[in-house]
Parts: sequence; C-alpha cells; structure tokens
Amino acid sequence: MRLKTLTLLLCALAAQAPACGGADAPRGADAPRAAATPAPAQTPSPAAAPHAGAAACALLAGEEMREVQGEAPADAQGSEHLAGALAASQCFYRLPTFAKSVSLEVVRAAQGAPADAARDYWRRRFHPEAVEARERERELKEERERERERALKRERAAGQVREGGHGEKEEEEGGGEDDEEARPERVSGLGEEAYMTWNRRAVTLHVLKGGAVLRLRLSGPEERPARLRKAAALASKALARL
Repeated sequence: MRLKTLTLLLCALAAQAPACGGADAPRGADAPRAAATPAPAQTPSPAAAPHAGAAACALLAGEEMREVQGEAPADAQGSEHLAGALAASQCFYRLPTFAKSVSLEVVRAAQGAPADAARDYWRRRFHPEAVEARERERELKEERERERERALKRERAAGQVREGGHGEKEEEEGGGEDDEEARPERVSGLGEEAYMTWNRRAVTLHVLKGGAVLRLRLSGPEERPARLRKAAALASKALARL
C-alpha cells in the first residue's frame, strides 16, 4: 500500500515523467517525425507568360492558310514591340513559295496607356481629315518631283547638266512607286471598320475591332482584287480568335 501511495505522489509531482504518460513526454530516437507541409505552388509572374509575339502567330491555323494560299506555312516567326502608347504583336507566316507569305500584326493599347489608344491610332490613320492631310503631303512631294524634272529639262537644253546630279538627289530621298500606298479604300463586312491599302507588291488589310487594330499584308502573283479576297478570308478567320 505504501509503495502504491509513493508512486502516485511521484506522478503528481513529476507529470512530465514517461512512467506517468505525460502528454509532452520526450519522444524516443525511433519516434516518427511529423511530415513537412509542402510549400504552395507559385503562380507564374507576368514576365514568365508566353511571348506576346506567339499570340499573333496563334490567330491563323496552317490548314486555314493552305485553304486560302494553297500552301501551309513552313514556319511562323513572332515578335513584339512598343511604340509610345501602342503595343504591337507581329507574326510572319513564311510559306514554301516565299511570295505567298503572309504578315499579320495586332496593335493594342500598351500597359498603362489609355484604353482607347488603338482607336486614336485608327482615327489618325484612316479618318477623313488624316487621309486628306497625307494626300496634301503627297501632292506637295509630287509637285517637287515635277519641278525637279522641269529643272532637269532646262539644264539639258542649256547644256548645264551635271553628271548624276538629279539622280543622286532622288536616290538620297529614297522611296519609289513600289513603296507608295494608294489612298485607303473602304472595305465592308469586316470588324467595325476596315480599309485596304496597296502598292505593286502587296495588299494590306486594316481592320478595327474593339480595342485592337488588325493588319494583314498579303503579296503574291494575283491581281489586286484576288489578293483582297484572300486577305479578307484570312482576316475574318483571325478576327474570330482576336
């Protein structure tokens, strides 16, 4: 009896002792450890997102290109750049017949820029007052060129032509008929507004949709109406994914 009483007394005084089954009794060397809680997966930062150029390259499928151009792209090269308040995503679809290749660009407001930056760009590019201003500038340039031609004829008549004089001047200014684009022509049935520009080498289709401007450039051996039909077919497919 005395032994039992003594044991109970010791347990009361030392509740931590293993013999008393204390809750905080030290574990033995072989006691299992608590499993470590795995760290939560981190969300990728915006910088780790796919390159913006890839977004433009995803707007047209290879089979769609084959339907319109007769060939599927050999590859697609994407890129992106900033220009003031605008961010542009570009893709060049290179076809086996290089002359059939297609260039696609999507312009939107850059991060932190006003939401209507792309629409403002559209107004400056295609609204009547902007077009008229460019037309006046083009007419002035053409008048300067005509005046140089008249001066050249006068010099020839007077025997005063210097070798390479005017030709060098024209080369310095650069440009040429192949680089000149005609006055924008309205195109119906695409986006909110659409215009076509062209030169001898290519047709370019410009389409406004929401806060984005899509621009598709298509070259090839066809005449301008056929190029426009093909550009419109491709643009409608891209707009569906925009």
